[in-house]
Amino acid sequence: MKYAGVCLLIAGVLFAVTSRWFGGSPESVHAAGTHYTVTVMAADRVEVRVTSGKADTVTLAAAMPGMGHALPPVGTVQPDPGRFVATQDVFTMDGVWEVTITVSGDQGEELITVSLLV
Repeated sequence: MKYAGVCLLIAGVLFAVTSRWFGGSPESVHAAGTHYTVTVMAADRVEVRVTSGKADTVTLAAAMPGMGHALPPVGTVQPDPGRFVATQDVFTMDGVWEVTITVSGDQGEELITVSLLV
């Protein structure tokens, strides 16, 4: 019985790793500020969808507190209304990151911070 638990644990880890390597869906996180609501997807290029409020620009700043890393802000391009894609890589390694999303638009500027597992 003890080995069954270990086998299930190993199977779960293998599933998580292989689904990421072989095209599993990226993690998405929803967060709301006072004026804007966003959905953040940690794919090859981080994507932010502003689902509430009209945004003109979005900037991303990533930090990995557990490792003491903080990276300079990354700009985005807007291929569709409300959809913003990072212009460069946001993350330098796998792990837990805190991403501060600066949204500017018709409701002014707002910072929304989310945690992502990359």
